[in-house]
Amino acid sequence: MISITARQLRAERQKIRHTKALLVPLGFLGFEILWTMWQLSSMKPSEFSQGYLMLFYNLPVMNTLLMPLMISVIASRVCDMEVKGDTLKILYTMQKQESFFDFKYLNCLRYITVFVVGQGLMILFFGTVNHLGTIRPSIFFIYLITTFAVSTVVLSIQQTLSLMSHSQLLPLGIGIGGSFLGLFSLFFPKPVACLVLWGYYANFSVVGMNWDPDTRIIDYYVLSFPLSRFLLFLAAGVFIYFICRMIVVKKEV
Repeated sequence: MISITARQLRAERQKIRHTKALLVPLGFLGFEILWTMWQLSSMKPSEFSQGYLMLFYNLPVMNTLLMPLMISVIASRVCDMEVKGDTLKILYTMQKQESFFDFKYLNCLRYITVFVVGQGLMILFFGTVNHLGTIRPSIFFIYLITTFAVSTVVLSIQQTLSLMSHSQLLPLGIGIGGSFLGLFSLFFPKPVACLVLWGYYANFSVVGMNWDPDTRIIDYYVLSFPLSRFLLFLAAGVFIYFICRMIVVKKEV
């Protein structure tokens, strides 16, 4: 009877931890929903024909600012208990260090998936309600795939920092710094901007903008997707993941 109660208590604690962690992507998603509502409310009816392109141009910029911070918070919440409680040595007696890193990573990916899927549903909802026209499926799926792909690479770094640091202030500080560095990298020369990981949320955008300072008219247009650069980024992301896992595995606990 006591063992059943203990299992129920652990399950209840795990449920509470999951709910608290789930509030992080939902909170950031709620902020983007409010921001999107404000963006659309400021548009003229004549501009709604390019409403989808406006979203696919502006949302990657918002992701550059928000997602590194969100991922750092998620990684800190998921990894904080084992680090703070100094239970890694006990856990490593029951499972391999590699599998521990992998499962933590997959756990964090759940919350990132919630955010990305929520963004997709948000775009479709506001597009339908505001009659933004016909959405281009290719642009829609490229946006979701690139957003998720960049997030997986950023997560590798943030999870490593969270598992290596006894205090989560450093990983959170790196997340905040990455947000602003990624945003500022949009103004860097192209070769320099390609060196900033956090800026790839916007670097993979397939929508460009022309602004006429005389007429103050904004025109959005579709860009070609840099497939070869994206595949190279994915290969680099896999390499970064295994390097980060090796660093955590070799850490003495």
